[in-house]
Amino acid sequence: MPKMKDYELRSLVAALHQDALTATNASKLSKARSDASAYYLGEMSADMPTAAGRSSAVSMDVADTIEGMMPQLMEIFAGSDEVVKFDPVGPEDVDAAQQETDYVNHVFMNQNPGFLVLYSFIKDALLSKVGIVKVWWETREEEQRETYYDKTDDEFALIASDPDVEVIEHSARPADQPSEENSEAQAPANDGYQKKPRNDPHPLAPVAQIAGALGLPQPMLHDVTVVMKRTYAQAKVLGVPPEEFGIERNARNIKDCNYCFHKVVDRTVAQLITQGYDAEQCRRLPTYRAWSNVEEINRDTVDEHANAGNDAYDDSSRTVAITEHYVRMDYEGNGKPCLYRVVSGGDGGEGVILKLDGKPDVQEWDSIPFAAITPVIVTHRFWGRSVADIVMDIQRIKTALFRGLLDNMYMVTNPRVEVSKTHSTDDTLDDLLVSRPNGIIRVSQPGGINWQVVPSIGQSVYPALEYMDTTREWRTGVTKQGQGVDANALQNQSATAVAQAFSASQAKVQLIAKIFAETGVKDLFWLLHGLIKKHADKAATVRLRNQWVTVDPREWKSREDLTVEVGLGTGGKQQKLAAMMQIAALQEKVLVNGLTNLVTTENLYNTAKEITKVLGKPNTDTFFTDPKTQPAPQPKPDPKMQELQLKAQLETQKAQQNAELQRVQAKRQAQLEREQMQADLVTQRQKTEQEMAIARQRFDLERQLKIEEFQMKREEHQMTREKHNQALELASAKQKSG
Repeated sequence: MPKMKDYELRSLVAALHQDALTATNASKLSKARSDASAYYLGEMSADMPTAAGRSSAVSMDVADTIEGMMPQLMEIFAGSDEVVKFDPVGPEDVDAAQQETDYVNHVFMNQNPGFLVLYSFIKDALLSKVGIVKVWWETREEEQRETYYDKTDDEFALIASDPDVEVIEHSARPADQPSEENSEAQAPANDGYQKKPRNDPHPLAPVAQIAGALGLPQPMLHDVTVVMKRTYAQAKVLGVPPEEFGIERNARNIKDCNYCFHKVVDRTVAQLITQGYDAEQCRRLPTYRAWSNVEEINRDTVDEHANAGNDAYDDSSRTVAITEHYVRMDYEGNGKPCLYRVVSGGDGGEGVILKLDGKPDVQEWDSIPFAAITPVIVTHRFWGRSVADIVMDIQRIKTALFRGLLDNMYMVTNPRVEVSKTHSTDDTLDDLLVSRPNGIIRVSQPGGINWQVVPSIGQSVYPALEYMDTTREWRTGVTKQGQGVDANALQNQSATAVAQAFSASQAKVQLIAKIFAETGVKDLFWLLHGLIKKHADKAATVRLRNQWVTVDPREWKSREDLTVEVGLGTGGKQQKLAAMMQIAALQEKVLVNGLTNLVTTENLYNTAKEITKVLGKPNTDTFFTDPKTQPAPQPKPDPKMQELQLKAQLETQKAQQNAELQRVQAKRQAQLEREQMQADLVTQRQKTEQEMAIARQRFDLERQLKIEEFQMKREEHQMTREKHNQALELASAKQKSG
């Protein structure tokens, strides 16, 4: 069988696309989703037109219910940095599975707007029966323009040799000549680039002058403008509006269907040409005007697409619509149908097949890149029921009751008046037509005016409204207690009854979360895991769990098991925290009894991790350290041996203390003896000094006595001699006289 011809492919794609569109637009699906969107926005004029002069109030039950469920569901899926967990295929695969879990969650939450993707995924399902997410591998090339001035020959050669750099402008000059851009005489150019002013000569100018004088080649300076190209590749995840997705009529799920399509409406002509599509085909595509169906119109809440698609704009920036068809067909004619992606252009989807790099864009594909969720499954069917579907009738009933109640209140506050003709005057009606506080009404006789009493219907309407609220809570699980503390419930019911009612309502929301987890969320992460494994061509270094690790998706194994961590909502947090604390207390009791073979450090770390997640702290490593990253702790010794070691340690410490005390006492005794010896020496020295002083005084006294005795003896001798001389003189005188 020959290969399928272009016109045969076009006819097949057009037929499949038209059949899928017919299944959507000609059935109740498109109208049901459009009505749900209108009810969500409070627009009910189609079902409940407002009479002139009557209340136009709308009960916002669809919006209130969906917005009441969103915080709980977002807390379940986006409350931590680990949305899913890949299970190991063997005991040796535990660490690899954990790394793949961390990396895939990192790609989803950090490299993609994971929170917003989950938000649109879940909200579309609650409102429009189904939420759609697309997963694909994107490779893009980005350019950066830079200009360099006054680069030497070596620097220019280094710049030009870079394979990622393309030189688009280049000029060279001798080093002793200033460039025109840097010349003071030239005004700075206003072209978006800062010209580098240079008043001083370049450092190579003297070398250039000498080389020129000697007739040698002069060093050159280069001004160069380059474009640097960088290629980026990563897995992309994006929410798809339900009206832009279609699937074959009898499909039961996306994975096994034979045809589905995605109408892409955010591409411009320039973007398609840059991706390699035929430029002439792209320019002939009609401008996308954003009103192809009623669902798109209802989504346009502020008329931002009014008069959109003006063809007078720049043709390259025109937004056009293309359609990606995913078809299982025998394109090669070998009897083996395969999945192909076919891209066509135009709003209709079945238009011309676009050419990519000169060939029709028909590529064999591994799997359909979409994941879908629905909150209320209709068994054996792709399309389920939305939360809006089960609340819209309540909104209609409550709106009718609410409007009737308001009309009644308007009549109560503005009653009609009965005027007796026999009691009125010509001024009575004029006075009644002017309503003002303390106004006067003129009548001819008293009793001519009777105000009509309008019976109030509030006592009948309020129970009906309360009944409808109870019905809505029972259907959806969104209760007053789930949104906050209900004072009446706390006063009129026991804590146990409130807890039971709350748990019952949480069970409904948790069931929806479990449905989401087991269907679209699992499919989403399987697609993401497969894309990363297939297209990653090198290892990546990323920060996971506060550590920089190297991840090489080329070494990943094929996984069969995937676990989605579906927790409880706001009320369930307390229950889960209490349960985890009980587990932690039990683990502590086991460790106290020495049963270390029953509870390990890894068990304790897992408990701590779950507790921190429940408390809203997804980064467990901020508070606890993974025992796998730390050396193994020393084994706990035997208690008896530990007691003996403790006694020996105490005795050793006591002996050491005694020895220290003796050493201190000996030191003190030696110090006292030394101090006594020093005191004795001082005393002996003082005694010696005193004795020497006394001896010195005695010697001085004795010497003084000796001197005085000597003087006395000399004086006596002198007197004796004088007496002898006098006697001699007397004798001589006698001799002379005699």
